[in-house]
Amino acid sequence: MKTVYSKAPFKTKGWEREEHFHFFRSFTQPFFNVHTQIDITKLYHHAKWECLPVSLVYLHAAAEGARATENFLLRLEGDEVVKYEAVDISTTVLKDNKTVSFVHLPHHPDLHTFCQSSSEIIAEVKKSNKLFCGYSGPDLIHATTLPWFDFKGMEHAHTDDPCDSIPKLAFGRLEWKGQQAMLPVSVRVHHALADGYHIHLFLENMKRSVDALGSSVQAPFPAKDSESAAT
Repeated sequence: MKTVYSKAPFKTKGWEREEHFHFFRSFTQPFFNVHTQIDITKLYHHAKWECLPVSLVYLHAAAEGARATENFLLRLEGDEVVKYEAVDISTTVLKDNKTVSFVHLPHHPDLHTFCQSSSEIIAEVKKSNKLFCGYSGPDLIHATTLPWFDFKGMEHAHTDDPCDSIPKLAFGRLEWKGQQAMLPVSVRVHHALADGYHIHLFLENMKRSVDALGSSVQAPFPAKDSESAAT
């Protein structure tokens, strides 16, 4: 399969998780989910100040977090493991007819460029009848957003394929705790390639990207909107 990013073999022999890899690799259901929240207050105010869609800004932060987390770049290919140099986000988009499409949003290190390009892609997708739009391959992170109700986590639909090693993210409706904007997030990974600690690393890397925006602008009152291009 042609991919966006290059890959290299990843040696499991001598890996500190070698025994874990072989143990969980034999499971018929080797996936696990973690449900939590991440403080995106700085991201929220930055997005509002810059007139950017909040959902696209946190998807950009999620891609940055995944790119900085080695275990989120690993994929199973048969009995081997490969490591991709980078990944993009593929997210669900709610179309005008209220069905969804799976959409590839090419990453760009510049947030404004990413948001502009992604907004144009999403505007076109909303008018389409396609289920899959753009590239679909292993060097992606799968994401979805459910912005309409309280969100405590979700289980993803999947085929019975223990080689499906693409990490999957789900985001919920923003929850306001005082002046803090808390984003519910569910993270699913393949246990042969990652443990709970590596989800922690991903969330820390995503949070680092969120905090780097660091806008000094503060809204006088939190706007309790449910922004998302996805569902």
